Amino acid sequence: MRTGCLDRGYCGRCDNGGVPVWKDSMRLSGQFNALSFDSDVARGPYPPQGFVSIAEGALGNGDCFGLYWPLGREGDAPFVCEMFHDEWRMELRHSSIQVFSRWLELNEGEYGEHEVEDPGSPTGQLEQARAQVLAGQVEQAIELLRAACTAFPELQQGWALLASQHMRQGQRDAAIDAARSAMLANWAFGIPEAGVLRILRAAPASTDPVIALVQRMGFAFGGAKTNPDYALMQACIDDCWAAGDALTALRLSQNRCYVLAGETVSFQEREGFTLSRWQAEFAGQCQAVLNDDRRCFGQD
Repeated sequence: MRTGCLDRGYCGRCDNGGVPVWKDSMRLSGQFNALSFDSDVARGPYPPQGFVSIAEGALGNGDCFGLYWPLGREGDAPFVCEMFHDEWRMELRHSSIQVFSRWLELNEGEYGEHEVEDPGSPTGQLEQARAQVLAGQVEQAIELLRAACTAFPELQQGWALLASQHMRQGQRDAAIDAARSAMLANWAFGIPEAGVLRILRAAPASTDPVIALVQRMGFAFGGAKTNPDYALMQACIDDCWAAGDALTALRLSQNRCYVLAGETVSFQEREGFTLSRWQAEFAGQCQAVLNDDRRCFGQD
């Protein structure tokens, strides 16, 4: 038996004293022999844990497509996202590997401009919602945005637009909830927008640690010798763990590391931050909470 991450879910790195460990999540169903997957899952924060690069369709210089399982959705089918290496940015591109394969075929295996139909795509729903907003059809836009963000909870632009439309309708509590979700979405898909921060900063005093965090943070990263935002984020993460809100703690930890990993080495040293240590700790926390360390994936 081959001990690789692509061998029906067995991961050699998860070996337990020679006993095979079979994983039940982060699996790809179907045969895609024409595609070349990386043998390793990204360790985060960029590309984020849960991202598996695909060689086909890549533009080069580190820009590529890949399978991606949003945090907490390890048991679902993966999406296909595009990674812009130098920009430290991710974009959702296709709702499934099947749609991506059709796109590749249409473009003769290269990165092309011909698009394919992608029914139910969260990205498509976001674009439709933007058109509905421009047409003054706010309720229809809200329904589309709810569907898109439910399918892909890391759609930061979707959460931001949903929050603004709830505010437009006078639905303040719903707007705060959507803005909070935008704050927790993976920042590799977009740092929280100014409108999101305004909504959360104007929210009533709350015992919710995430809202309280935003009301204290400056959201200015890089270019300074010190930044109290990192300590505030870590304190919020600790509070979420203590309250049993493990998924929020994981999401905040992922986002804190995303911006902290972009700081200078000397800044990281002053913060006592080591990327490899965070990667190991985060994987262990994911294993404990999600029953998956997000470091391996299987193919049926």
